Amino acid sequence: MTAPSTSPRARFQMPRTVIAPVLAMVVLFSAYLATAAPDLTFWDATELVTAARTLGIPHPPGTPLWVLIAHVVSNVFSNTGPARAVTMLSVLASALVGGVGASMLQRWIGSRGAVVGAVLAGTMTTVWSNATETEVYAVSLLFSAVMLAAGEFAGRPGVSDQARQRARALIVFIAALAVPLHLSVLVALPAAMVFAWAGPRVRLVDVAGWGALGMLGVSAVAVLPLLYAAGPELASGHPDSLRALLAVLRREQYDVAGLLPRMAPLWLQLGNVFEWADWQVAFGVHPFPTPSVPRTMLTLSFVWLAALGLRAVWRYEARVGRAMAVLLLCGTAGVAFWLNMRAGPSFGGSFIPAGALHEARERDYFFVLGFWSWGLLAGAGLAAISATIAKRLPAPIAALPLLIGAVPLVANRAVMDRTREPIASMPRTYARLLLDAVPQRGVLLAGGDNDTFPLWYLQQVEDYRSDVTVVTVPLLGATWYREALAARRLLPPEAVRRWPGLEATLRSVMIHATADRRAVRVSALLSRADRDRVDRTQGWALQGLVFAPSATTAPGAITLDAGALARAREQVPRSVLAPVPVGADPAVAQMQALLRCTQVQRFDDPLLVSSCNAP
Repeated sequence: MTAPSTSPRARFQMPRTVIAPVLAMVVLFSAYLATAAPDLTFWDATELVTAARTLGIPHPPGTPLWVLIAHVVSNVFSNTGPARAVTMLSVLASALVGGVGASMLQRWIGSRGAVVGAVLAGTMTTVWSNATETEVYAVSLLFSAVMLAAGEFAGRPGVSDQARQRARALIVFIAALAVPLHLSVLVALPAAMVFAWAGPRVRLVDVAGWGALGMLGVSAVAVLPLLYAAGPELASGHPDSLRALLAVLRREQYDVAGLLPRMAPLWLQLGNVFEWADWQVAFGVHPFPTPSVPRTMLTLSFVWLAALGLRAVWRYEARVGRAMAVLLLCGTAGVAFWLNMRAGPSFGGSFIPAGALHEARERDYFFVLGFWSWGLLAGAGLAAISATIAKRLPAPIAALPLLIGAVPLVANRAVMDRTREPIASMPRTYARLLLDAVPQRGVLLAGGDNDTFPLWYLQQVEDYRSDVTVVTVPLLGATWYREALAARRLLPPEAVRRWPGLEATLRSVMIHATADRRAVRVSALLSRADRDRVDRTQGWALQGLVFAPSATTAPGAITLDAGALARAREQVPRSVLAPVPVGADPAVAQMQALLRCTQVQRFDDPLLVSSCNAP
């Protein structure tokens, strides 16, 4: 009797070259998923969620490619809820960035160092923050990383001319896609070009092909008028003509600064970058804008590690070293020079004159590519130290320095957690209560992003209180926005064609709303000066999150609507009034202060001045 023949089982074996990238992606994806916002967040995120879910057009430059990608991804993860589904795009994109970074590092410093460097870079504060909410910067960072990887491949010795040409073509195509996605992708272009410099001379046919690819990539901006033609409620810029489309792409509704004059001295702008850099490695050690000895010492230590890493990759290949140096420089000083921003809200101190304008929020996210490249180089520095120790000591001991790469992961974990209360539920709670404070068919005059975008989301995505018309005062200067208000019979046609000034526009909104028997309420976030511009003939009654016109109150004065305040007070969950975790977005504390306006019961309550804009 013959024994049955046996054959070895076919087993899947992961190629060694993908182990490090996959491991880095798994670690980062786990960290991001555990800390990602479960629902809405403040600032642009909620507007972007609305655009992704409704195929609308967010604020200029419109980011149509991001909207399409986010719409597809949100449908894939629709079972997680509309807001969380869109946030999953940031989670996935940021994890993939770690994989791309590890893939490049692996060639330069080995697998273990590649995982450490990719995780270290991915847990820098700004990178982590962008990974856990809906924003364009996570996807932009992914496109930048792929562009860099294509450049690194194109410049390698031994690569065939055909493969090199394809990689260079990919660089051009991604650079062109920056226009419909986000121009921050272009920050990586100089470094990608340095990576890809080696090889045969460029041929005329290559340039012609690149031009065609560039036109194809840029052509995605045509999605904007197509989206507008579908009639979404969120249609910023109204790109219904070539002129309007260019205005959206060029962000003409904003006062975009040129290179000169400087909005702040260049040395101060660079100092602001150093402030944000000091938050990256260990913000949780001292979760405040001001520096501290422990945190700043850690920051400087990782600067030193990055210098060691730059030397290590330069020794591996001068082309790589030059490209990484260019990437770090462009992502930090280059961005600061190009954007020409005012000082951040927490920066300047005695160096800036009292009353000088600051940015509305911290702008560290513009420097995410620079901080990510810093993390990669710091990981390379740790790998270099480990390799040096391995020459004299056993491998387990030599591997110990690599553990330092976990410092950002450990130190930043708590402060990057968006699942904490009241952070997790504040935007939705505030938006619902603000809409509920407006009578049926009422008009709400809002003061900015944070009392507008969450409301748009509730109205357009969840169809909650869509009877309320939200009028965002800072947008009134934009012609397209006045057109939208005129369509709702809140402005006359002549106020659309010619800007009559803020006070005349606000007064016109008040008159038209009253004529249409629509109650007007003013968000407590709006300044007292703007509130007075709405109607100088009567006073205002605080009703909690809003002020209502009061004919029985002297012009410019305020009174307390005791009944409305009592009702509003009962609606505020105690959970959203819990202490805001240290290091949280300042917008959370600001909105919580507005919610505390519902607790006011006396004229001598300090909240009237400190939170409710009602001196």
